[in-house]
Amino acid sequence: MEEEVPPTRILIAVNPSSIKGYPHASISSRTAFEWAVEKVVRSNTRGFVLLFLHVQVPDEDGFDDMDSIYASPDDFKRMSEREKTRGLHLLEFFVERCNQIGLPCEAWVKKGDPKEVICSEVKRVQPDLLVVGCRGLGPFQRVFVGTVSEFCVKHADCPVVTIKRKAGEAPQDPVED
Repeated sequence: MEEEVPPTRILIAVNPSSIKGYPHASISSRTAFEWAVEKVVRSNTRGFVLLFLHVQVPDEDGFDDMDSIYASPDDFKRMSEREKTRGLHLLEFFVERCNQIGLPCEAWVKKGDPKEVICSEVKRVQPDLLVVGCRGLGPFQRVFVGTVSEFCVKHADCPVVTIKRKAGEAPQDPVED
């Protein structure tokens, strides 16, 4: 009797577009997803499970969406619920795409510094491969913006593939995505 091989688990870190905002996926996230499906999974949907992680960056002061610093506990509760809902809408895009092609998937939201949370989640879920989008920042922009993909390549406990955007998809300012 032949032993069943477990599916290959691919973790894809996704984020919203900085141009369109929630619930639109960034160019880099969509490109990473499309690459994983087209180049790795191909037609073998039973041999893979895609794992989608969205890391929400907490606001420094918690007041970005408010007109006043005079906030009630209900205001904070609504802000927290709205952020969670936004993250779920972002993940819904990828989950629906997987369901359309019959590809098993899981998706979840975490809060924190994306590069730290992604590497922590890699340790926790132990995927076979991590796929992250890359915005293609120049050396000057990398100093100020930082790159999650470079950090993950150096620190993640699994193989990491970084996917660059196609030239025709890149906005004039690579920081925008």
